[in-house]
Amino acid sequence: MQEFKNAEIDARFTMAHGFPDQYVNQGRYMMFLWNDGDHSVHLLIDEQKIELRPDHLLCTTYLHKVQIDNSRGGLKSLFFNREFYCVHTYDSEVSCNGLLFFGSNSTPVLKLDRNEANRLRTLFSVLEEEFAIADSNQEEMLRILLKRLIIRCTRMAKDQILKSNDKQSDIDLIRTFNVLVEEHFKTIKSVSEYADLMHKSPKTITNIFGKYSEDSPLQVIHKRVIMEAKRLLYYTDKTAKEIGYELGYSDPAQFSKLFKNHTGFTTTEFKNQKNRVLSGQN
Repeated sequence: MQEFKNAEIDARFTMAHGFPDQYVNQGRYMMFLWNDGDHSVHLLIDEQKIELRPDHLLCTTYLHKVQIDNSRGGLKSLFFNREFYCVHTYDSEVSCNGLLFFGSNSTPVLKLDRNEANRLRTLFSVLEEEFAIADSNQEEMLRILLKRLIIRCTRMAKDQILKSNDKQSDIDLIRTFNVLVEEHFKTIKSVSEYADLMHKSPKTITNIFGKYSEDSPLQVIHKRVIMEAKRLLYYTDKTAKEIGYELGYSDPAQFSKLFKNHTGFTTTEFKNQKNRVLSGQN
């Protein structure tokens, strides 16, 4: 494991083979997890089982609870916090916010072709060299290399996650909508209110999502609410009524109906399956 720290601003950037225990569920890091091996790596992110196949790369944020079995090797990981590089502040540089991170696909998995995998191996080699050079330029060099990785992954995500890559302004609208949902999903539940924030019409937003995204704008809102509800049900002792109120629903029945419609489970049924999932049972 190689790590850069700037203690003055608490900036951290780490590269590792595997998934270091000290980074498990700290709630601080954006992460790239890349399977550069020959066998699948199995993860549990929040309550969802994910198979990370060879030459696949996964993006996660500090919102996720990650459990991982990397005993077969091949996993490479990068961790960085907001103090080292803030994807919100510097989105104009890399255009990843709302796509790689905090998008409607909360844990996007990208497939690397042979050329992209070779490029990534080269980038990791250069990173290893820069982690070993402790001079006044090290932090900026590491940040530049991280930005390069983010940009390459963003390009792949536009091709693989969105239906098309034709019109940048439309893609930026989708990213902006996703970011606003991330910021306001607990208090704003309608497409029209988000449209007002974006100075667009609800019809314009809906039409653009229909062209480029698998989900409608309303589905993006609901999926973000449900993701948070699952997390709170799974990892806290809060009641469904308390969680519904925290997520902006004063009527418990409205929240319960939304949850059942999206998951197929009542909140009680979902909470009761926690032990079965964690133990690996179906």
